[in-house]
Amino acid sequence: MYLPSLIFTFIILTLLMSFVYFYMFARSQERYIRYWGLCWVAYSLSLLLLILSINKNIPELLEIRKIFDLANILFLLFGAYAFMHTQIPTYWYRFSLYLTMWLLLGVYYDFDHLSIYLPMSMYQTIVTAMISFIVYKYWSIPPFEKGLSISVFILWGAGKAVLSIFETFYQDLSTLYLTEIIFSNILNFSIFIIYLQKTKDEVKMADRLYRIIAENATDVIFYYALKPQPVFTYVSPSVETLTGYTPEEFYQNPRFYFEIVSPDHFDEVRSIFDGSLSPNRENIFLINHKNDSVFWGEFNISVIRKEGIPIAVEGIIRDVTRMKNAEIQLKSAKQSRDLLLSYISHELKTPITAILGYINALNDGTISDPDEKTSAMEIISSKALLLEHLIADLFQLSKLESNQFSFNFMHLSALDFSRQMIEQHLLDMKSAEIKPLIHTDIPALQGKNIIADPKRIDQVFSNIIYNAIKYTKPKDKIKITFGTDPFARNYIVTITDSGAGIPKEDLPYIFDRFFKAHTPTRSGIQLGSGLGLTISKEIINAHKGSISVKSHPGKGSTFTFSIPLYYD
Repeated sequence: MYLPSLIFTFIILTLLMSFVYFYMFARSQERYIRYWGLCWVAYSLSLLLLILSINKNIPELLEIRKIFDLANILFLLFGAYAFMHTQIPTYWYRFSLYLTMWLLLGVYYDFDHLSIYLPMSMYQTIVTAMISFIVYKYWSIPPFEKGLSISVFILWGAGKAVLSIFETFYQDLSTLYLTEIIFSNILNFSIFIIYLQKTKDEVKMADRLYRIIAENATDVIFYYALKPQPVFTYVSPSVETLTGYTPEEFYQNPRFYFEIVSPDHFDEVRSIFDGSLSPNRENIFLINHKNDSVFWGEFNISVIRKEGIPIAVEGIIRDVTRMKNAEIQLKSAKQSRDLLLSYISHELKTPITAILGYINALNDGTISDPDEKTSAMEIISSKALLLEHLIADLFQLSKLESNQFSFNFMHLSALDFSRQMIEQHLLDMKSAEIKPLIHTDIPALQGKNIIADPKRIDQVFSNIIYNAIKYTKPKDKIKITFGTDPFARNYIVTITDSGAGIPKEDLPYIFDRFFKAHTPTRSGIQLGSGLGLTISKEIINAHKGSISVKSHPGKGSTFTFSIPLYYD
């Protein structure tokens, strides 16, 4: 009577494995694990009925046991389908239901054992063959595990089918029962080994994918452990591209983050790496590259806690310099817009106030003398002209700064274009009693070409000449030179006046919109809009050139602009 005790031992072992499967299912939510757990629960109940049948000598229990054997092999089949993430065909449910009804009818009407067991044996054989086919065709497991699994499935299924037939003809089947139980547990452990191998492969794949992502990401991925002692346990290789420092330098020094951030941000960075960072705070700091350059870096971090205590910090560091610069530029643009509106209000108000004042004086008779009326009309005309120029300049500047201004670029001879500009402005200088000193470096410009919009470059030249005339006294000189740089890469125009010069403190702002230097002008010369040099700079920038000024108080100012020479 050793068999019941041995079977009971296997029941305990099988139930324990069932609980293991259910525990793993609760953690992973994989359907095939749940089916395998149900499979061995059904088999435990089958063995329990076998013990009762042997001890109580109730043959009907063996027939009812077949229902649990059917459930056992069906759950194994369902697990095989779920393992490859495939929908279970509905015909398995129908056939299983028909066979269960046949078994119950056989027990109720006392059919002979062969009539009851033969359909069961055939069905178990078909299911076993299907499981073996699925394992062979669709399971992605190593060849050895696959071959072992198929062999165990076939032997176990064949044993179950043969046992059903033998139970019809023989009474003492202790050896067969024991063989079946042993094979079932071998199958159980084989499935468990497959699960462990699959889990191991998934962990390896996840780790490989993580490393591929981490090692190819431009952002820096890091893991910083706080317990039992602070240490970087992982820093992605991209840190060397971003900061110039290798991951090994971070591994060797747990406080190495202080080496890459500006001292102004030490407190904020310390709070990141000790886990005390306040939520919903922007973590963007200046970071020092190993080559002494700096960039804006953003820290996106997550604090890992255990029982409410920070144990690690994981996160990403990315370069957000472009975004930060755009933010700064946006803020600067807003300030510039506000300043521009303030300037416009002031610049428009002055001539409009003067115009309205003279018009009112003319209307109410305050100005009645004919000469005074003529003078008033001239002032009104002058102020109106100033307003027209101011509005035109504002319109042009807004188009230039928003990249909506169209240029008519063309291929020009540098030498011919220089002569054209001088010819167009000689009369202006002579009318102002200015003596022009013109030097054209013909050998340097001979055969040289530029790509430019002649109308716009002449506008720049005209703005500078007009300013030079405005600040130069009659009979004084304006020197104009046309040439190239020493490397013959740029076409260069230099205009030097002999006026009072620009104060040193005004030079940094000379190209700012509406800026007017504190320099005395010639009497009778009307001040401009304060936008001419700003527009000139935008035009030269559009030509990929440069414009600059040098000045010495009491000695005059020199304006220079350059445009790249064009070579075929």
